[in-house]
Amino acid sequence: MNIDVHQTKSSMLIGSDFNRRCEKILLAAGREAEFEAGVNIPVEKLAQTVNMDRVEIRNLFRYMIDLHFIKEESIGGPVLYGHISLTEKGVEKAKSLLDNS
Repeated sequence: MNIDVHQTKSSMLIGSDFNRRCEKILLAAGREAEFEAGVNIPVEKLAQTVNMDRVEIRNLFRYMIDLHFIKEESIGGPVLYGHISLTEKGVEKAKSLLDNS
């Protein structure tokens, strides 16, 4: 069995601070949407709440979209989504984060 070392190192990087920032976004999005799936959440307001810049939050969104935690609802310009919403899976994850905080 061959393991791609580069791929393993990338996974380890995503496992630490990156995941904490994603969790921070999910929890803030959950609170903003009152823990309901499908509610449009303004990205600019969310970025201010979690104190992240547009590029950073966009990269984290791409990851969370791939995990089916959030959905892109509208585009707000070339470097930022306008609105996102939580999926059912995202709501479940946000609620679990709330229980652990």
